[in-house]
Amino acid sequence: MSHSKDQEQIVTRILSHKPHQFYEILSVTKTSSDGEIKKSYRKLAIKLHPDKNPHPRAAEAFKHVNKAWEVLSDPSKRRIFDQTGSDPDLRGAAGFSSSSAYGGSPFGGASGFSGFSQQGFGNEFQDDIFNMFFGGGMPQGRGGPQTFSFGNNGFTFSTFGGGQDFFANARTQQRRQQRRRHEEQQRRQPTGWDTILQILPLGIIIIAMLFSTLLQDDTPDYSFKKTSRFNVERATPKHNIPFYVKPGFTDNLNDRKLQNFDNKVEALYVRDTQNNCAREQIKRNDMMEDAQGWFFTDMRRLERAQNMPMPSCQRLKDLGLL
Repeated sequence: MSHSKDQEQIVTRILSHKPHQFYEILSVTKTSSDGEIKKSYRKLAIKLHPDKNPHPRAAEAFKHVNKAWEVLSDPSKRRIFDQTGSDPDLRGAAGFSSSSAYGGSPFGGASGFSGFSQQGFGNEFQDDIFNMFFGGGMPQGRGGPQTFSFGNNGFTFSTFGGGQDFFANARTQQRRQQRRRHEEQQRRQPTGWDTILQILPLGIIIIAMLFSTLLQDDTPDYSFKKTSRFNVERATPKHNIPFYVKPGFTDNLNDRKLQNFDNKVEALYVRDTQNNCAREQIKRNDMMEDAQGWFFTDMRRLERAQNMPMPSCQRLKDLGLL
């Protein structure tokens, strides 16, 4: 089954965007309301559904539209996308559980030390526990040795002779580690001068671009309408499209430059006419869809859409380009 020009055009437009350009795919903007996004999605879904659009890549375009709707119709996903510019569904879950970090326990089941990590004890405390089990010796307090025993709920620590509490010592070590990490972060934090040096090359590039823009002459060299300024008629080489230049414009151009200029004028004319024709076709399709309701078709509106003037498309037909 062959497909129409309109069906090919909408498939090509959708696939011309990157998969995460959700606003462009649905032809909406960041300021569009939920109702506008929903209306645009419904129109595109009808046009791109594989049962209605026989284009070979219609299914691929249909998936892009559905993905854009999935993100923009969800307030939380849309907020994340607006902040990051990336697909929220591709963002990995942060963090991991302490039990998975240390592997299985030698006593069976999950690691028996995961609870210590959750309660705020650092790696040095866990090392002491491992040393007690695997020959490292018992941690000593200032007042005497410490022992442990297994009760119904796990470990029980005891300190003899009024020595320093083992848990207090572990918390002290953890606070020291946190303080060292904080000091290292402070040392690594860039100064204001470092920041200036980082953005300086970008600032130089921006300033250079601004100067080049100011120095450019944006005055056109031709016009497709005859005016008091552009009154010398010329025609493009292939399609014989008339246009006008200023008197004496061609005096300083050799044959090669003049030919390149005429070709450029013709290419710009054809490109602008094609863009205008595409907008006319989209407008006509929207009018035809609006005429086709859920339960009945408004034949008067449908006829008005079918007979809508399309001067740019007609111009392309006259030139043999459509």
